[in-house]
Amino acid sequence: MYNAGKFQAPRNIRLPKQSAAPTYQDIEFLMQEAVKTTGRTVELPWFQPENKKEFVLTVKQVGRDSDPLWVMYESFANGNQQAIWNYESRDVPLITNLVVSSCGTELVDVMPTSALTGRSQENQDKLNKEHAKGNEVSPMLAPAAPAAAAATPAKTSDGEIRFEPPKPNLRPTMEGDLKNIQVPGVMQSISLSKMTGRLDVKTGHESCEVYFQEGIPLHCALNNTTGDSALIELVTWQQGEFRFWPDEKSFDRTINKRLETIVMEGATLLDQTKYLETAGLKFESCLVKKNAMISEDEFAARVNKGTPMPLPQQLDFYELIDNRNTLFELLRHRPMHKTQWVPIVFNLVSCGLVSITDQAPTQNRLAKLRSLGVDEAAVQNVVKAMIKPETGILSFPAFIHILDQEYMRYEHFNFPFSLIIFSIGQRKGGPDGVVEALQMLAVRRAMQRISLVKRAVDLLGHYETFDYAMLLPNTNSAAASALASRIADVLREAPLSSDMDSRSLALAFGVATVPEDCQELDKVVLLARKARDKSKFTQQRVVLAREILAQGPV
Repeated sequence: MYNAGKFQAPRNIRLPKQSAAPTYQDIEFLMQEAVKTTGRTVELPWFQPENKKEFVLTVKQVGRDSDPLWVMYESFANGNQQAIWNYESRDVPLITNLVVSSCGTELVDVMPTSALTGRSQENQDKLNKEHAKGNEVSPMLAPAAPAAAAATPAKTSDGEIRFEPPKPNLRPTMEGDLKNIQVPGVMQSISLSKMTGRLDVKTGHESCEVYFQEGIPLHCALNNTTGDSALIELVTWQQGEFRFWPDEKSFDRTINKRLETIVMEGATLLDQTKYLETAGLKFESCLVKKNAMISEDEFAARVNKGTPMPLPQQLDFYELIDNRNTLFELLRHRPMHKTQWVPIVFNLVSCGLVSITDQAPTQNRLAKLRSLGVDEAAVQNVVKAMIKPETGILSFPAFIHILDQEYMRYEHFNFPFSLIIFSIGQRKGGPDGVVEALQMLAVRRAMQRISLVKRAVDLLGHYETFDYAMLLPNTNSAAASALASRIADVLREAPLSSDMDSRSLALAFGVATVPEDCQELDKVVLLARKARDKSKFTQQRVVLAREILAQGPV
């Protein structure tokens, strides 16, 4: 029985099955029916005799302010359906092209001429009448004709945009503003019209060139990027102006993907970019790992829920994140195209692996010195020279130099400090097996985990060839021992690599403190080494220098 107190969902509409793919008019009718009622799904099934396949196109107006959601399915004899693609758009020419390209239909004669210029037939008739009267008209997509407007400069919020014709007095076949028609619509119009020439798209500070031959994109150049990546990035542009110059050709061939594929990937990239912008991501933002001890298997399971991407690329970028460097600095260290880094950061953020924060305080301090003429890049180069790139920590000579500086602070100001020398290895063959050095990937991950639990003032570096050391300013032996135990827990909490059991990790920590254990630089180093050796021999997690001193003079 009908209950007037309950909300009744709108009834869906399923149109009769057709014997051919939907035309432009069919798809336009579907959208008109869908937008009439929010939440209503309109379906159009059809059968293709040439390949004996059945398809269904659905459209739904999800919200009042959102674009209609289109989904295309392939139907099977057992009644199941498989989604081929889904897309949110009011661009009927784009949806028409996606449909016909997905089911193998020829692109000719599926769209009216008015759709190629973004006008309804009524508006087209009005435009023709204006031309007949001799009035000058500057339409959004103006065809090349004596009455068409010339490619005059236009101003945007980014500044003045100027287009230089490739030949004197050459007029564009199409021109317009991306606020009125998006890049996919422009390229679909070129494709459906089988046009040959160059598409120029410009903003106040960026420009892009795309060469077409009979509607097929052959070459794209955007800033320092060319090919598929450049064209995919162009699809994400929301502002700017465009001109299409006929009969312009290029000998370069950099585009390998189909236009439909590029449009789909570009739309996905745009959605991901908007998500990250909403989350607060800027080039000055700092990325912070939410779980420093995540295993490789758990990482793979998390990112598998996001956008499909090669796991090594995502893992490699994740390991770059040190909770201090900004996104700009990460990309400067590992240059990547927008089509590469946006999906990776999108997965890390949306899958709960990374959070976005404001710029790290350490970076802000250096930034404040710029007004005084300090070259921040030069400072970073000095630091970089002290770091071993394989592990991301101080080299052995650099660590000893800083240790000597800390000892002088003790001599002059009586500031105490602790020194931890430790070993990390993998025990093979059970509890009594041989301990082998870790692979470099595991070492780098271990150092990253340690960096996340130590203080910013604590320094981590190499000690001799295969061991490591930490300098802890203003720290007594009890606090140093607690930190060493915490590091051991962090390293064992999850495997350092997919082929390694965390239970096989062999750790040995030796702790010595000035002036608690001694007052000489060479002696504090010697005591920390002997404490580490005892830790190895007894398999005791942390050994303090006082235990070595209790056995007699060193």
